[in-house]
Formats: sequence, structure tokens, C-alpha cells
Amino acid sequence: MASTNQQQRIILITGANKGIGFEVVKKLIEQPSSNSKDILLLGSRDIKRGEDALKQLGSPPNVHLLQLDTSSKESIATATNEIKQKYGGHLDVIINNAGIVPRDNTIQAARETQVTNYYGVKMLNEHLIPLLREHGRVVNVASSIGPMALHCFSKDLQEKYTSETLTKGQLDLLVEEFLSAYESNNVEKIGYRPDLPYLAYGVSKVALIALTRIEARQYSGAQNIFIYSVCPGYCATDLNNKAAGARPAALGADSILYVVDTPNHELENGGFYLDGKKEPQICMDEAKVQFFIQTSKKHLESK
Repeated sequence: MASTNQQQRIILITGANKGIGFEVVKKLIEQPSSNSKDILLLGSRDIKRGEDALKQLGSPPNVHLLQLDTSSKESIATATNEIKQKYGGHLDVIINNAGIVPRDNTIQAARETQVTNYYGVKMLNEHLIPLLREHGRVVNVASSIGPMALHCFSKDLQEKYTSETLTKGQLDLLVEEFLSAYESNNVEKIGYRPDLPYLAYGVSKVALIALTRIEARQYSGAQNIFIYSVCPGYCATDLNNKAAGARPAALGADSILYVVDTPNHELENGGFYLDGKKEPQICMDEAKVQFFIQTSKKHLESK
């Protein structure tokens, strides 16, 4: 019979003080557990907001606040040391949920979006994947906007982002080239579609899905680590000002938890999932892409 220590997981959820991340923590608390409760680390950039979230959850004894700004190398290093000191230097699941949408079309907003949604996840994983126990898993929360955006990019960019031999260095260069072209208003010259709604956000999610595939190849060997990306769906959260017609954040949490709890042999390592189904890296549904473009433009015009 397995011991309690073997069955108890240590799960980190970033950006967990509100929205989908909060719902993930809430659902993990409510999950039936045979002999033990998972230790849940509620990652929050702001301590006060994290404390408020804990109170909302009823301050369960197995949920602990971890101050973590995923865009800050210093904050990630501090959080890593705290995990080493307080939790034996072990993790079983990392859920990279923290993310932002650009507040405007400036280069500064585009850079901040890549820093949080792509570079921050890469940096956090580099610090924390070494702490994962065998059969540990990483869930990078992406978006279907990524595959829809990639559908609109040049064939050359599609091939680069989906290459089975793509490296982190090459992916970094793709993102850096995008930002440089964005600043000089030349994204079309290198294969991006300048009129695409939420372009900088879409690129950040294209890069994150590509990163997931690279990390899956990197860590699947000796460490036996599994890494997935997932779309929570278009949920009503602060990112979209609780948009009308969006689905509840709790449904987004279910989409994430599918790849947290499904046996690894039933999933494709490096795969991208939505509501329990594997999705392509490039969306091939032209009607779906056009619907996204038209509805997004209407939404942006009404703001």
C-alpha cells in the first residue's frame, strides 16, 4: 500500500489569486482524495491579493501563498528558494497560468506581453522543472488564439514555429525578431499579419505552444517529465473585463485540470489541449479563424 507521502502531490499554480487560476485551486481543494490532500501553492504577484484569495477559499490548511511575479527573474529565484526550504525542494505539478493581454498597441505593451506570457514561463520552468519528481508534469496555459494567429502567418513562419528541431535559442530569436519588426512597423515584411487582432498576444501564445513541444523533447528522457499546453477557452475574467458571452472561469479550470489529472499514457507529451481534446498547432479551420478576426475587431471597436 502506498504511503501518504507518495500519494500527496505538491502543485504550484501561478496567477492563482483570481480568475481561472483561482478556480483551478478551488477545484483541486474540492477533489476527492483517498488518503491525503495535495499541497497547493497559490502563486500571486501581489501578497495582499493572494491573502484575500486564501480567505475567499476559507484558508484551507493545505493551501499556501507563494509570492511570485513570473516576469521577474529575482522573484522566480526567491520563490524557488522558498520551495526548497519549505517543501523539501519538490514539486509534482507546475501550472503556468499567469498571463496578460496587451493594454494597447504600443511596443512597450507588446514587450511586456512576451515577457510574461513567453519568457516568464520559460524562465520559471528552467528554475522549477529540476524540482519535479519522477512523472511530474508541467501545464503551460496557452490559448487557441495562438493556432489561429499562426494560420494567418507566412508559410516560412509556420514551418519555423512548428519545426520538430526548433531550439529555445531559435524560438527566442523568432520572438525577438517579431518585437524588433513590431517596433519599426515592419511585421508584414517578416511574415506576420499586421491587422490581426491581438497580434502580440497571439505571438506570445504561438511561442508558448512551441516552447511546450521543445520542453517535452528536452525533459521526457531520463527525468520522465511530461509537459503539455492547454487552452482554457474564452472565459469571463479580468483579462477581457468579464466579457459578455464568455464562458465561466470554472469551465476553463476544467480544461486545465484535464491535463493535470489524465494519466500521461493517454496524452501526447508536448501536445496542446482544449476541453480534453488534442488541438493542432496551426488551426486549419478557415471559418473559425475568420469568425475570431471579425468578432475581435468588433469588440476592439466597441471599447
